[in-house]
Amino acid sequence: MKIAEKKYKAIFFDFDGVIGETMDDNYEAWKHAFSKYRIRVDKNKYFLLEGMNTKGVAEYFSAENAFDSQTITEIVDRKETYYLENHRFRFYDGVKTLIPEFKRRGYLAGLVSGAGYTRLLKIAGDKFLRQMDVIITGDRVNHCKPHPEPYLSAAKSLSVIPPECIVIENAPVGIASAKSAGMYCIAICSTLQKRYLQEADMIIDAFIDLEKLL
Repeated sequence: MKIAEKKYKAIFFDFDGVIGETMDDNYEAWKHAFSKYRIRVDKNKYFLLEGMNTKGVAEYFSAENAFDSQTITEIVDRKETYYLENHRFRFYDGVKTLIPEFKRRGYLAGLVSGAGYTRLLKIAGDKFLRQMDVIITGDRVNHCKPHPEPYLSAAKSLSVIPPECIVIENAPVGIASAKSAGMYCIAICSTLQKRYLQEADMIIDAFIDLEKLL
């Protein structure tokens, strides 16, 4: 089925778990960050939170400890530093070829991530980011996913309305953000099983599967 026949104008991509194969490395970085405080980070719970910004994740796993804002900031910095020094970043199969192809077909492209812009720039590179018509990151919005603001901000910046937008996500937090923004959401089973992604409009196995849909 070609969902493109519905005349969508923009495609918005989450980053971690959609564009970049980063989730395992991020998990290891969170484990390292919290080890100082003897807090255990459950991998499945973390994967379910994907899309939330780094501060939100830090607050979630330290909720029982009533840390002050300075400690939360230290945890986030510790995590980001470890990730940048130890990551093994790679793009998912199809990303480098399909995004230019989607733009050739007339779509606007946007990156909507809970990650900070600096991390995206350092790991994905300026050449890749320059392909995007808009980039919305977790440090550039007032309300992060699952709030609809990130996706609504992306649509507004491109002068398109939500029903004209397709969102590619991989976790419940991002799906909730996309759907509450009134957009069509395709979920990819890159990091979670299908049973966690049922709120999406469509579920696919891999990024490369988008070629036949768009």
